[in-house]
Amino acid sequence: MYLLQCPNCGANLNCTPEECVCEGCFASWPVSNGIPRFFQTPDQYWGEVDRAQALEMIDAARRGSWSEAVRARFPEKDNMRFGLLDLQRASWAPMLGIGPESTVADIGSGYGCITHSLSRFAKEVYSVEAVTERIDFTLERLRQEGVTNVHLVQASATALPLPENKFDLVVVNGVLEWVGEWDLTLDPQTVQINFLRKICRLLKDDGLLLVGIENRIGLNMFLGGNDHSGIPYTSLVPRPVASFLLSRNRKSHYRTRLNRKKEYRTLTYSERGYRKLLRQAGFPAVSSYWADPGYNQPYSLVPLSVSKWIKKHFIELIEHPGTAPRRSWRRRLKRMAMPYFAPFVNDFVLLATKQAVRHTPLQTWIEDSLSARRDASTNMSPERLAWELQTGPFKRKSIVRLGDGATGREIAYLKILTDSGSAAAEFERERENRAKLETVLLNSTSRLIKIPKFYGTFQLGTTSYYLESASHGEKISSLVRRLGYFEDVKRVAGDFHQICDRIIDLTLELQRVPGVPLIDPSWLEMPEELGSKAKLSDTIERNRYFHGGESERRAWIQHGDLSVENTHLVKTSGEFYVFDWGDMKGGLPPLYDLIEFFLSVGYLPRKQEEQRFASEQERWMESFKVVFFSDSKFGGLVRELTLHACERLGVRPNEFPSILLEFLIVRCGYYRMNRVQRQIHVGALEICGAEFEHLLKMWESSSHTLPTQTQVPTSA
Repeated sequence: MYLLQCPNCGANLNCTPEECVCEGCFASWPVSNGIPRFFQTPDQYWGEVDRAQALEMIDAARRGSWSEAVRARFPEKDNMRFGLLDLQRASWAPMLGIGPESTVADIGSGYGCITHSLSRFAKEVYSVEAVTERIDFTLERLRQEGVTNVHLVQASATALPLPENKFDLVVVNGVLEWVGEWDLTLDPQTVQINFLRKICRLLKDDGLLLVGIENRIGLNMFLGGNDHSGIPYTSLVPRPVASFLLSRNRKSHYRTRLNRKKEYRTLTYSERGYRKLLRQAGFPAVSSYWADPGYNQPYSLVPLSVSKWIKKHFIELIEHPGTAPRRSWRRRLKRMAMPYFAPFVNDFVLLATKQAVRHTPLQTWIEDSLSARRDASTNMSPERLAWELQTGPFKRKSIVRLGDGATGREIAYLKILTDSGSAAAEFERERENRAKLETVLLNSTSRLIKIPKFYGTFQLGTTSYYLESASHGEKISSLVRRLGYFEDVKRVAGDFHQICDRIIDLTLELQRVPGVPLIDPSWLEMPEELGSKAKLSDTIERNRYFHGGESERRAWIQHGDLSVENTHLVKTSGEFYVFDWGDMKGGLPPLYDLIEFFLSVGYLPRKQEEQRFASEQERWMESFKVVFFSDSKFGGLVRELTLHACERLGVRPNEFPSILLEFLIVRCGYYRMNRVQRQIHVGALEICGAEFEHLLKMWESSSHTLPTQTQVPTSA
């Protein structure tokens, strides 16, 4: 049942399969394919692709698969592919605590990606879109996906036929900046305020408005990025100047037809400006987030109120290994700008409420769980509790950092998985793994290995939430990726000796954990990408660690995905915090965790840091060669530490080349659903197989420096 109101007089509408009729003014609108059509202007079109392409895609979707129709038209890294396929466009949804009885509206829903994502959380979704081609594509998309709780409405955002005081959440993603072009009777800012006031009336008293939008003074605008006018810099100059620039522009717009007078009406604002605009519309409370890489790909949502987190995320973006040179003038400029960066983030996600305080069952559970901890440091008033979300393209899991909004101190982490079933099983497996290991560590002489404390679980509809303690110390990825870190050889050696000893301690403790499941046997199969390279495959198969199932080569229990991203080090005490225990498995080759850790560093010597790489895969394979095949200072340290690990764990050093081959084969299986990572590990396996004799000689020359060890781990 549609609950709709007349966009003219506000009276209720009676809708049949053929038409909707107003009970007050008796105006009527057609219904076709089950969609009430309040906005039908044949020459009106707006979109990232032209109308002919949109129609072609709809036709292909109807004849086959809607998702394949998208993949066939847009390259793998094209923004349109993410925009149409990736349900993490609504990454923020589980963070909002939307309940299974809630009603939400997606205004300007485009091709239906956010609508599709929201349908997993809410009881009802009203999806409003003006462009016929877009809403028709959404209809086919939802039909094929079996989604039945969405009401599609074709209507203009400036004449919404929705009932008041009905919605728990209204989403306005990439819409607010355009409404000034859709109503030319008033100045654009007044149109925006009227639009927001209408949404304020649609919301329940404790409802929430979410706005995804650009920053008027975002850094990309200063660098010449296209404004909504279709030309650069117009967001930065005074509005009359922007209108003058637009009137002199003769190029057609890249998305739509702007008003005939060519007035600048696509207004955006700074974060402060949006707060003022929302207050004028009836929203006294606004929370602002930096949406990175953008509000249409909100894989990171960092609260602008926590300057420490903004700085940390900014540094991680700069220092993360990528294709660009790490020592370029652009990066130096960015590092210089970092203290002043917060006002110039490119995109925002804004959360606005009609009431100053909004409580949800999710918030209440988190507050109760934290206050119940014996550690007083977890106690935090709701007003000071800050949330930061991290996820990735097409990921099922999101991580929310919870902390003190005033100081930036981390308090806890919230792990979120949507679409229960396998999600709940994955979380439960991680919880069980941690519980088993915690029992082992309690009876251990080592007190330096730390794992998160489990604070509880919460289920809200199809979404599972797991709360655990935060870490202490420094995230090791932040440590090793700091520019110039590897130039202090003594410091690097000290840090890595400390880290390596903790990884060895952890490895020994893991062998005492009972009931650990074995890896999927398919992970031990040779990657199919090497099927056409018979000679190379034969070399790898003949020399791998588990070749022929030799019984004296015992399988080990390992963390399964140990990296610089999920480990923290407290240098002063030597405490080593390890997270993400869902991948703990038996049946792995020795040194598996240690090799993965060294590889995840992404080390390159200074000269190669100044290079630009053609692809991410090329950069990581170059790092693999430097770490395991070169005579670089860090490569030498890796060999030294690996020999030390062999001594403590009872592994023959001359077996390391075979262990490395086995590690890469297993990682190819582990990443069978991650194309980029699989390509990196297949490439590394090819390098290792082709250079196996060289690697073997390198390690045979090292092996005589250590006596033969007899210590053998407990069988997995």
